[in-house]
Amino acid sequence: MTSSITKKAGKGNTDGVISEMATYFHIKPGHEQECAAACQRMVEALKQAPMAATIKTGLRDTRHVIFNNGTELLWATTFETEWEPYIDDAFLTVGFEHFVDWMQHTEEWDTKIGPWIERSGGLESLTGDKTREGFEEHILANMAGMRWILQDGQQKATAYWNPISSLTMSQITKAERINTAFQEVLDDPAAEEALQHPALQPLLAQAAS
Repeated sequence: MTSSITKKAGKGNTDGVISEMATYFHIKPGHEQECAAACQRMVEALKQAPMAATIKTGLRDTRHVIFNNGTELLWATTFETEWEPYIDDAFLTVGFEHFVDWMQHTEEWDTKIGPWIERSGGLESLTGDKTREGFEEHILANMAGMRWILQDGQQKATAYWNPISSLTMSQITKAERINTAFQEVLDDPAAEEALQHPALQPLLAQAAS
């Protein structure tokens, strides 16, 4: 079955504000452990990135799964923004070098990714100092090829559901900050009298639930 391509999700499925992408790669013989280690390094880089930068990309989650006796790799991710800006921002924010780290261990590197890199001016033009003049413009001018590579190996989820798909990461993190601040108020004896005001009773009811 041919998947339709939408502006929001590309070839993926959507639930609320969230879209999913599941792209499959073939691991080069003997490269399973190296590929797994590289995937972990990418995740560690994401964990170290500022939350604001991660939210800007639209990222909700990402995972790599090696399966079929170490011969295949699934890269699955969900995101809030539209398909094209999500992929563009992911490569810019995370850094293309982190994608190269694990992609080089796939057969698609030789057949698709490597040739695309050469057509795009070589690996050095896509990695390195992100502050150098014209770097971001160069990445964005060539990302159509990478998006095509990802979609070429992508399969749309047969069914997809997320229980908090109506909320964005910005809303979720804001709610967490508000809750933390409100708990501090509740724990402050000086706030006890103010909290007796009828207008605050809905907040207290939520805090008790």
